[in-house]
Amino acid sequence: MVISLKSFATLYLLYLLLLAGCNAGISDKNVSFISPEDAAISIRDGRSNLLGPNLQTMLIDPRATWAFRKAHIPNSINIPYGRLNSQVWRLDDAGTIIVCGATYNDSIAIAMSKTLLSLGFKDVKTIRGGLKGWERAGELVETLE
Repeated sequence: MVISLKSFATLYLLYLLLLAGCNAGISDKNVSFISPEDAAISIRDGRSNLLGPNLQTMLIDPRATWAFRKAHIPNSINIPYGRLNSQVWRLDDAGTIIVCGATYNDSIAIAMSKTLLSLGFKDVKTIRGGLKGWERAGELVETLE
């Protein structure tokens, strides 16, 4: 039986989503949402009010790299959900972490937020409406293509 790389990646991502959903200490109730307007203010301000002024507000996009290249919020960092463990070091200076998925109730964005909380990050917020909500709020979107 031969499994294509795309099929393997899809199965692996589903496995990771299940793992994040099965974390006994973190549930959907722990996910904190932020409006696109408030997220834009927080990102422009650049400071973390909760954890101190020396830590950065970081915007994370957990979607696949191809989706990120197609459209993303300016200055966001693409850390695909399946690569979080190998790239978590990129969040060392994070105070507030804002996660942006594709749409409202995006399962990958919610899984990323829950995983970050389970890794000990204290101030994690998820943009309500994702990238679509961000655009509807009149905020800028960048492309790399």
